[in-house]
Amino acid sequence: MFLKAAFLVLIASALLSFGPTPLSGQSPDTVSVTGTLVNGTTGMDAPAGITVLLHRFGAGSGSVDTYEETTDDGGAFRFDDVPAVSDGDSLALAVDYGETRYTEVLSQSEVAEPVVLTVYEFTRDVGVVETTDQSIIVAGIDSATRRMAAVQLFTLENRSDTTLVPDLSAPPMIGQFSFLRFSLPPAATDLDVSTNLVGGEVIPVGTGFAITAPVPPGRHQVSFTFTLPYEANEVTWRDNTLQGAESLQLLIPTEFGNIGVGGLAPADGFSVGEVTYRAWGAENLAPGEGISITLSGLPEPTWIDRVGNPLSEARFWFSALPVMVGVALAGLLGWGIWRRPTASAG
Repeated sequence: MFLKAAFLVLIASALLSFGPTPLSGQSPDTVSVTGTLVNGTTGMDAPAGITVLLHRFGAGSGSVDTYEETTDDGGAFRFDDVPAVSDGDSLALAVDYGETRYTEVLSQSEVAEPVVLTVYEFTRDVGVVETTDQSIIVAGIDSATRRMAAVQLFTLENRSDTTLVPDLSAPPMIGQFSFLRFSLPPAATDLDVSTNLVGGEVIPVGTGFAITAPVPPGRHQVSFTFTLPYEANEVTWRDNTLQGAESLQLLIPTEFGNIGVGGLAPADGFSVGEVTYRAWGAENLAPGEGISITLSGLPEPTWIDRVGNPLSEARFWFSALPVMVGVALAGLLGWGIWRRPTASAG
């Protein structure tokens, strides 16, 4: 059975799905929300004249009320006479700046005090984003069909003070992209992608896929699963490390047997719960440097597997039919010889 990883939480619809945050201690009739919009990019002025939205979510009624204000010359904003919240109701701020939407869910303490919402200037340079950690996990192997399920986990970090915003208005020049790209083995299927980046979409690009969501400063997660066929007992593919990788590791559960690994150095294994992993790794891979990975000694289908999966192993039948016919003829000959004495006695 193939396993699928779904440990990362999508927040692309955060304004409609975040959990209720009860607010108390406010006026019984109305509340006021104040704050400042701050530009986190060095040397840039405070965002003046920017529209700020305040969303009020009614837990009981399911209603969404939206209020709009504009920042002054110093980036300050103020919402007055907002209907008071009841138990389970929630408030959130949202602002569009530099082709990116920034949001902030307000806790009880943040409503009581002035809120600071940070925005950034944008860049098209994908080089501001690096992969700090990349893990490839063999999650399942089906020996009957010679298919392997794998999970890739990425921790990305934008260490600049600008937000990476992809430019999709025109096809990129060869070798020049403004969005995150991830490579896949050529024969990979059943792709499933998860990320905590907000907005954008997943699009096929070259030998893999791209995520067109903006990437603000800070750490972010991307994970995806896929299945991969293998020939005989071996499979080789190249991971292009398009955002580089400070640390890359391959993990294989010991329950899958003594699988050999080429292209990566052995590392110390470890256990998570009841699962023990063997590990291999590499460090400080430059963007686009890439690395070829070979897995050998993968489990092959047994004779019983092949009989039980005739459609998935068609070649087995071409080789097996003459043998089966021969066995059947031998059986008929034996049955005739066994029957002959009885017929003579009659």
